[in-house]
Amino acid sequence: MPNHKVDVLLVGAGVMSATLGSLLTHLDPTLKIAMVERLAKVAHESSHSLHNAGTGHAGYCELNYTPQQADGSVKIDKALQINAAFEMSLQFWSYLIEQRDLPMPEYFINPVFHQSFVWDDDVAFLRSRYDQLRKHHLFEEMEYSEDPAVLREWMPLVMAGRNPQQKVAATQVSMVRMWTSGISRAPWSSRYIGTATLS
Repeated sequence: MPNHKVDVLLVGAGVMSATLGSLLTHLDPTLKIAMVERLAKVAHESSHSLHNAGTGHAGYCELNYTPQQADGSVKIDKALQINAAFEMSLQFWSYLIEQRDLPMPEYFINPVFHQSFVWDDDVAFLRSRYDQLRKHHLFEEMEYSEDPAVLREWMPLVMAGRNPQQKVAATQVSMVRMWTSGISRAPWSSRYIGTATLS
């Protein structure tokens, strides 16, 4: 590979490098940016759909973001921080759509239900988590239920064949929201960052 002098070298052609490259390009269009990738295709490692959930981490269902404390309370600070960061991502995507650097949202983003499911001793934890998170406007759309009939509607495969006497609980929230305004369906621009394959 020939030597090139660049201002920014992005190692790996996944979603993180693509996002950072796009941010930097919008902040300073004069930057010389190069992206290198050892594989023959982009987004085929951590960003590949078979290696990743393919969903934005927003703190809705990731229980590890809300650890239970020794006194039984649930700490929600990390979930709030992660959700706020995800909301910033949504705003950035909306800006890119308005600039026609990205297609209309339906071409690359889909709303999905984020669900958490627990049983037995963890029901009290999930209830406490829900009670605290729902007070925050970022989580106000979250739903909670301990009713097996409701959970069978939310997650039929999880509930199939389960002991009807078992204590169960779940939360769910649908995402994603996009803040776009007055965007026409005109073709978007095609701006690409060149990539080089490392041997």
